[in-house]
Amino acid sequence: ANLTILGKAKEIIGQSRGIDIDLHHIPMDDAKTFDLLSSGETVGVFQLEGAGMRRYVKELKPTTFSDIAAMIALYRPGPMEHVPTFIKAKHGIEPIRYPHPTLTSILEETYGVIVYQEQVLFIVQALAGYSLGQADIFRKAMGKKIPAVMKKEKRNFIGGARKMGYSAEVADEVFALIEPFAGYAFNKAHSFSYALIAYQTAYLKANYPAEYITAFLITNADQSEKVATAVAECRRLGITVLPPDINRSQVSFFIEKGGEDNTPAIRFGLTAIKNVGLGAVEPLVAECHRGGEFKSIEDLCRRADMRGVNRRAMESLIKAGALDCLGDRSTLLPNIGRILALAQREQHLRETGLSWRRYR
Repeated sequence: ANLTILGKAKEIIGQSRGIDIDLHHIPMDDAKTFDLLSSGETVGVFQLEGAGMRRYVKELKPTTFSDIAAMIALYRPGPMEHVPTFIKAKHGIEPIRYPHPTLTSILEETYGVIVYQEQVLFIVQALAGYSLGQADIFRKAMGKKIPAVMKKEKRNFIGGARKMGYSAEVADEVFALIEPFAGYAFNKAHSFSYALIAYQTAYLKANYPAEYITAFLITNADQSEKVATAVAECRRLGITVLPPDINRSQVSFFIEKGGEDNTPAIRFGLTAIKNVGLGAVEPLVAECHRGGEFKSIEDLCRRADMRGVNRRAMESLIKAGALDCLGDRSTLLPNIGRILALAQREQHLRETGLSWRRYR
């Protein structure tokens, strides 16, 4: 879904602003993007939109891509308890601690905190003399959390560390550090892949908010909770959200420019209305494009193919305000049966080649 949102946002930005964005070559130090992340206003940003994650990202105030990747990796069972340590170490609130100087080069990037699977492998290689294969077997065994297995692995690890010249105390401390991470630590390549999508979504939201949220809405149009959240985010950002309108709306959400400064607004799509499907509204939108705006409810019935519009869909269109330009809701709602009967009659006349004008 997130790749769909990115692709759709790129397309909308091209249509709306005439800019062809290459997401693989956006600046990775964009100030607006990091300001957005630091504010914690990450609704709609991949991996960073949950309430708990938003709080931590706001506290972290990431300044590098690596910070984003590390936070995504840490926000998991096991490593999560070390998030506060990571944040405090980054900002110098607490000193960065390394159990032994040997681990400095391995843990420097993550402020002394084990974040990635690879760091576990490098640590047991450096301290206990394991080969890469042995280190991976150790990591997998630890991940099973079987007490007897863990006891055996601890004994082997401490024995290896002693042979390498490290004290039992240092070995014990490092093992205790590794233990919570071994089964849960994220692969670094995974974390960086996720972080790239997170950064790209944050970049588009920070620099092209209306277009990005439109793409988000199109992709999540059938999820009312996400639509409501996105609309609330538009209000917070000062982006105008226009209601559905039979003469203005497309099938889905789209950017509509207007006003003196041509500010982009988001127009509700007709399929975003509950109980209204693509088959119902596609012919209506097509006819509006072909023959111009509908002048009245009768004009709509005479011109558009309304075979896909049942009573429920018509009621939903009226209640959502999509037909306000054609008449008052209080007048239209009690006459749904008559409207649909007229539409059916006009459809028959079109199919038989007769013009409604002969029956005026």
